[in-house]
Formats: sequence, structure tokens, C-alpha cells
Amino acid sequence: MNNKFIGITSILLVIIFIMLFLNFIKESKEEKFWNWFEKNQETYFNDIENLEIRDKIFDELSENLKQVNQDLVFEFSPKRENNIREFTISADGIEKIFPIVQKLIKKAPKLKNWKFNAFRQPTPGNDEFEIKYGDLKIGYSDIYYRSKNDNGKLGIELNIRNYDGKGQTQNAIYILLDNLIGEYDVTTKIGWIEWIKLSESEITNLKPLTELRKEIAE
Repeated sequence: MNNKFIGITSILLVIIFIMLFLNFIKESKEEKFWNWFEKNQETYFNDIENLEIRDKIFDELSENLKQVNQDLVFEFSPKRENNIREFTISADGIEKIFPIVQKLIKKAPKLKNWKFNAFRQPTPGNDEFEIKYGDLKIGYSDIYYRSKNDNGKLGIELNIRNYDGKGQTQNAIYILLDNLIGEYDVTTKIGWIEWIKLSESEITNLKPLTELRKEIAE
């Protein structure tokens, strides 16, 4: 093999390397995330109920998602009867990064066993919903409200059974609200929230939290 051939081969390899590198550089943050997810989709589809590895794979997912934006969070649904698992990317209620979530979901690939959601979705038809959040257990039935129209948005006074004023409790209630009406509507249609400890004698003057679903829709 002569030196001329070796020289041409080396130049071609350098050109190929440069083209691949430039293509990688041109990839958007969203494309990089979805390329990574697509390569690892089977792990997340099949193994997230495996407690031995769940923390590890969730940490890996969070690390890759935060390359798009530090404040993005995620959640998975159980496998549905149609063998679909939902993957939701949330702004965690931070309205200024809503466009980032929407752009990321718009770039999502079409994968056979997946449905991708922008923002936490409402769960219709379940008026008995409750969650455990750390040591706290709270449900719709623990919360009543009053509402007021405020410049096109709804202001709500939440009356919460055994309310302790802690941030953990408020975070849990935000998750309940997201589940009731959806993260997008919680952030864009509710103007303000006042947090009050429920007086049981006041219940007849208040509305059950589940009525908020209908009021927001109207």
C-alpha cells in the first residue's frame, strides 16, 4: 500500500469524523434527549416497577432531562391494558418554562408502546383520589374551597383539614390539583390560592374540592 493511498484514506477518515462531530453539535438539546430515551426505552417500559434498579434508572433519566432544563420533572403511568405506558414531562408548575415542555414534547418520537404528555394530566371520574407524600396522607375529601373571579382567573381559598402550613403539605395539594384539573389549568387559570385550616363547622358554607373541575371548565 503506497503512501498516497494511506494519505487519501486518512483524509477521508478525518472528513468523516468531522462530519459526524458537526452533526452531533447541530443536534438540539431536545433531539439529544429523545435519541437517548429511544435507545433506553425498553428499560423504562419494562423495569420501572423493579425497586432494585428504579432509583438508578430514574437518576439517569433525570440527569438527561436536566440537560434540556434544570427544572423539568417527569412521571410514568402504569402499563395500560393496550400495552401503552405514558411518560409525562412536567414544568412542576413553573409557568415560564411551559414553552420548553411544549417544545420538548413536540420533538418526541413516535414509539409503539408510548404516549408522551406535556404537563401532568387530569384524571377524570375519580372523586376519591388521595396521595401519600412523605409522611402525609391527604385526599380530595380533606379539602373544601371558596372561589372568586379575579381578572379572568379564579382565586381560591382552600380550607384544608388538619392544615399545618408546611411546604410539604402545599406540594401535596398542588399534586392533587394537577390530578383534578391538570397542571396547565392549575397554573394558567388559577390566579391565587389562600391556604386555611378547615373549621368543620364551616363545611356547609364551602364547596367540595371536586367541584373545582366543573368550575374551571366553565
